[in-house]
Amino acid sequence: MKRSNQAIEIPVSITAEAAWEIIGAVSGVDKWLGPITSCRVEGNQRFCGTEEGEFKEDILAVDNENMLFEYSIPQQHMLPIENIHGKMQVVENNNQVAIKWSWDFDTNDENEQVAKETLAQIGAMGIQGIQDLVNQTAAA
Repeated sequence: MKRSNQAIEIPVSITAEAAWEIIGAVSGVDKWLGPITSCRVEGNQRFCGTEEGEFKEDILAVDNENMLFEYSIPQQHMLPIENIHGKMQVVENNNQVAIKWSWDFDTNDENEQVAKETLAQIGAMGIQGIQDLVNQTAAA
């Protein structure tokens, strides 16, 4: 196994505050990330359910000032990777808002490229889901 990483940054057409309200809430991932069917928070842990089962995340930081959420997933059943350390951050530059999502993880050479591509797809899906959720809530 070796340590690898993947990162994406996608511009969104919502305010930084609206994006952070969704991410910083920690719960509710099932409302904006398609593969997640349930989500609950107990103390410093978040439990996310999928059709294949549930996995646990350790909540490491919810930094409201810097709009940064940090978590780890020691074990999960969806990807051939382990010891995931993830960060989501809302960034604002020149009145443009973007969401950065990055992951460090353990993998082997055989699975690394597929894991990176899958994480990028999941991240893009999640960021689009956050934007869609904010827009649906605003329209309601």
